[in-house]
Amino acid sequence: MADNTAGGAFVPSSSYAISPSSLSFDGETPPSHVINFTGVTLAASSNLIRGTSIAPTRASGWISFSGTVTATPAQVYTDYRELHTAGAAEVLGIGSFPFMDSGASCKSMFALQAICQVDAGSTVLSAAGDPAIGIFPIWAKLLLNGETFTSGGVAAAAFLSVQANVTDVSGENVSVFNIEQASGVIKDIFYFRATSGSWTNFFTFAAEQAPIIAWGADNDPKDSTPDKGLRVMVGGTEYQIPLYINT
Repeated sequence: MADNTAGGAFVPSSSYAISPSSLSFDGETPPSHVINFTGVTLAASSNLIRGTSIAPTRASGWISFSGTVTATPAQVYTDYRELHTAGAAEVLGIGSFPFMDSGASCKSMFALQAICQVDAGSTVLSAAGDPAIGIFPIWAKLLLNGETFTSGGVAAAAFLSVQANVTDVSGENVSVFNIEQASGVIKDIFYFRATSGSWTNFFTFAAEQAPIIAWGADNDPKDSTPDKGLRVMVGGTEYQIPLYINT
């Protein structure tokens, strides 16, 4: 049957498959959005779409979308979400919380897996010197747009935290950043630029603690002994980068 409308609402035709186990919109042409939740006010701890006790397979997962775009429109989001706060409510973005429960035994777990794949035959065009133009699996920007900061306010483009409850994992390969060069040759590990404005410090330690340690190197690069050293490990050998008080 053809699609039909009643009072502006999209009414499913008989070609829909609706049952406790399936919902299909195959072959239908709605007047606008297939599913529209405009104006819905959710009660506390409620969801527009909710699924619990689902056991997905690796191929299916919980949600799957695929498709191909060409020239129009020029920029396309795979997923666009916008949520404003006009008061004390805190917007936390997308929460992804995988758990390795007691009894689990596996090598990998990712809360976010972001991969940009550029295949042979495609072309990465010149950024013409513009910032934030390129191939970035993760693109993060903090925009401070005429806000007011109270004393002690904190902001950053990214926050990273490692919490090792009870156990000491300093002897294991545990880090805040884990960086791999999988193949080929690249130019930089870190690339810094200031298109406007400037930085005050290269980095800041909130307190004097490891890896800042007392200077103990045998070969002093200057006549005077450095005040402290920044401990680094190259292979299995420990070195120190000298630190001097800026006077």
